[in-house]
Amino acid sequence: MYKRIFNMLLAALLVGVVAACDEDSSILDPENNPQSIELELMVDEDLTEALVMDAEAAIDATLGPAPMVSGMEFSEPPVMFSTPPDPEIIAEARAKLRDECRPLFQQAREAWRSGDTEAAAEFAFQGRLCVAEALIMVFGEEAYDNLWERLEHVLTWLEEGVDEDTSDLIARIRELMDEADEIKNGPEIENQLALATERLLLALQIGNRERFRQRRQEMQQHARFSIFMAQSAINLALQVAGDDITERQVRAARHAQHMIVHAVQAQENGRYGLAFHLAREAVNVGLLVVVLEPGVTEANLVEVMVQLSAMAIQAAQQALSGAAQQEFAEHLLRHAEMLKGKADLVAATRPRVAVHLYWHAAVTAYGVILLSSDSA
Repeated sequence: MYKRIFNMLLAALLVGVVAACDEDSSILDPENNPQSIELELMVDEDLTEALVMDAEAAIDATLGPAPMVSGMEFSEPPVMFSTPPDPEIIAEARAKLRDECRPLFQQAREAWRSGDTEAAAEFAFQGRLCVAEALIMVFGEEAYDNLWERLEHVLTWLEEGVDEDTSDLIARIRELMDEADEIKNGPEIENQLALATERLLLALQIGNRERFRQRRQEMQQHARFSIFMAQSAINLALQVAGDDITERQVRAARHAQHMIVHAVQAQENGRYGLAFHLAREAVNVGLLVVVLEPGVTEANLVEVMVQLSAMAIQAAQQALSGAAQQEFAEHLLRHAEMLKGKADLVAATRPRVAVHLYWHAAVTAYGVILLSSDSA
């Protein structure tokens, strides 16, 4: 199964590489070579480091809350885990990420720079499989389930045209998710769950293609805004969870918090692309906290999100009423109202899409509240 997965991946990538050999083409030209861009994303330093740090944040979430960074402190109700994590497994998983996964991605980049496309794809695949194995050591099938939920969020954002036409990218992500499902639920094989999870990690990684292409020149600004939105998302999620927050919600919240800390540190070090990708995914992890709220089911999730977004927007409107003019906050509020309006239109026919749009509406509105409280 491992060889089949890798050979399928390599065959798809080589189509782009052959096309890139045309004298009028460039292997780095995303317009002409989408497969080449996929391989470039697989070895990109910021995106591969984001995958590793994302996994580290998830694992660190089992140990405790995120540390204070740059004056930003997280709070949460005290929680005692009924089944505390095994410290030896945690240490082994973190060591695997540090000593095995990162070097594999480094080898992938070196192979890419030397023009060895096949070796680059192989090392990148091994790096993702390594990350998948580390996550499964700690979380088991929960790692797969959480990634699947986050990819639903990515697909919604792409389908709603937040970026430019992405029909080919959407199709590729769905193809990878189908492959993951086929592996996970197919005949029993060695390393089955890790191989399935690797497919989801690749889908998550290439989901950044449009932003990767369009926002390189503006990444510093986008990183700063994404960190702000991630803070808004986790604050809102913790408000929803309240004092009776569950163990799994705590892990998801801490995961997002650790990702935000990593994002802030990356921004301070000038790694704006890394900061952007980490913060963007922290928003998606924040939604998990809400989805995992006791009493929230597939049947009532849309209604829960309708109420959450409506309350957040109403609170944001009240926060701005009578206050001094705040152009940016007012822009955010209009954006939140637009997102909720789009969600209302599709709630009956495309409930999963609506859930993610309502979430972004609520997070954006909560950001308005945070801005208003800071300026008060």
